Amino acid sequence: MKVVYNLKGFKKNTYRRPRIMAIGVFDGVHRAHKAIIKKTVNIAKQLNGTSIILTFNPHPAKILGASANPLLLTSLDHRLRLIAQLEPDICLVLKFNKIFAKMRAEDFTRNILKKKLGAAWIIVGEKFNFGKNKNGDIDQLIKQGQKLGYKVSVTSSQIAKGKIISSSLIRALVRQGKLKEASLMLGRAFSILGTVEKGDRRGKKLGFPTANIDPHQEVLPPGGVYSVRVKAGKTWHGGVLNIGIRPTFSRQKKRPVVEVHIFNFRRNIYRHNIEVEFFKKIRNEKRFRSPDLLKKQVILDKIMAKRQLAKKGRGVY
Repeated sequence: MKVVYNLKGFKKNTYRRPRIMAIGVFDGVHRAHKAIIKKTVNIAKQLNGTSIILTFNPHPAKILGASANPLLLTSLDHRLRLIAQLEPDICLVLKFNKIFAKMRAEDFTRNILKKKLGAAWIIVGEKFNFGKNKNGDIDQLIKQGQKLGYKVSVTSSQIAKGKIISSSLIRALVRQGKLKEASLMLGRAFSILGTVEKGDRRGKKLGFPTANIDPHQEVLPPGGVYSVRVKAGKTWHGGVLNIGIRPTFSRQKKRPVVEVHIFNFRRNIYRHNIEVEFFKKIRNEKRFRSPDLLKKQVILDKIMAKRQLAKKGRGVY
């Protein structure tokens, strides 16, 4: 998948026609998003065209003021990795700013979708809206398509556990620690992408070296110890992860730390980006009376994590 970060980078005449395009933020790339993207890819293949995924960065809610700091499931980098797995030809990332937000719906369809991108077919979800003050809806998208010469397909909402799948609902589930339900709606294990940063090496002193992670996205499960899988480079490894303030070593409240002990792993991954898939919570974080008692608990945590991963067929690497 080729990633293009602005309209100037989209060389209209270099891509095959017809151009089949999906539009959305796609935060989390959940099951409903996948349905849209897969349909786009399939139609493009059938017509020997180009499949284009049009997304936005930053999240429009950050600019439109729907929330002072909307929580996200995936950073842009993580989102692009997940979209790439569905094998579209191009992902076009448009910068969403105050100027873009003021663009009228008809100008977006005429000047961006048709004139700049040459869209022949557009696929969206049934709650899609666009343009200044979100005045553009699917009916308008279809009417404009009839004038400008592009088709429109609308994918139905996806249902899980009797609820309509949405990014906002999945965010709430993750924050509540309902990872099984969140994973069902995502169509994959909930995961985070983050950069390994320097820690204080307490884990190594205990005999369990850990990678401290600075998560790129904002939504995290509640504090505690989890069985996880970690992708470092191209390889997955089993692991046990802790989210918390490490109360055994400090009683002062501070910013939660995300650290993972990766099983049978010796590589230096400082400053590398790693992906962590969450499977099941093992226990809450607690304060131990001594580092030795904590060490004994970590041994038990590792045993439990390996059992949980093996039970899910993920194995231990």
